[in-house]
Amino acid sequence: MRAGMLFRLLLLAAVTFILVPACTPPRPATPEISTYYMASVIGYLRDSPGYDGLLLGQLYKGDQVEKLDRKETGWWRVRSARTGQTGWIQGELLGPDPVALVHFYITRTVALRECAGEACPSLQLLYRGDQVQKLEENEGGWWRVLVERSRTLGWVPAAATADRLEEAAVKPPQPYYYVGVKALRLRRQPALAAEVVKTLGFNDQVEELEINPSGWVKVRQPATGAVGWVMGRYLEALPLKALRPAPRQKKPAAPQSEPPGPKGTEPPELDVM
Repeated sequence: MRAGMLFRLLLLAAVTFILVPACTPPRPATPEISTYYMASVIGYLRDSPGYDGLLLGQLYKGDQVEKLDRKETGWWRVRSARTGQTGWIQGELLGPDPVALVHFYITRTVALRECAGEACPSLQLLYRGDQVQKLEENEGGWWRVLVERSRTLGWVPAAATADRLEEAAVKPPQPYYYVGVKALRLRRQPALAAEVVKTLGFNDQVEELEINPSGWVKVRQPATGAVGWVMGRYLEALPLKALRPAPRQKKPAAPQSEPPGPKGTEPPELDVM
């Protein structure tokens, strides 16, 4: 009798042990994070998971993406929230937390350059009020930025930026121009007879300081700090891809009864090489 009772108790305990877990509601699975943010300065979307894949587009620091797939090699397939484009990118360039971005405003007309220096090629002109995202800076006072309106990367002088739009609005613009001829003499005074400070080369950048009614422009060369006067007709608003046509040389005038003009009134072409 006791043996039968004991058997029934053991059987009831076994059934209870089996049924109780089955009745317990399953724990909800931890949802996988699908939204990530670009943590690196720049990354490239490719059509396949590897560096040999064709480039489809670019992601910039702070861009939000949706994770669609991943490979064991570390490549993720994502969709850009900014452009809607899908492609493969290295997962290590992305993070789950939003990236704090630092934005500044351009205070004057300035060239966005390929590298940190006035001698570097110009990518485009930026104007007062243009918004840029600061990415890094160097010891020479240059910042690497991402231009909001064109999504172009480049370098600008830190002195040409401000952290508030009000500051950018009150600072007067400093027009920049570029030498449109092979060589142009920079003179101490606005006259052909004045001392030559230095000779400017093709596409050299100068900053306008003053304009003379006779067509002379007082400029400063940012790369060297040299200040002087040049003839405005040989300056261009943007860098040129090729030299302007050389000025025609004037033929010697036939003898006339009028007395010769004052010294220093030779044709302007003599100031260009």
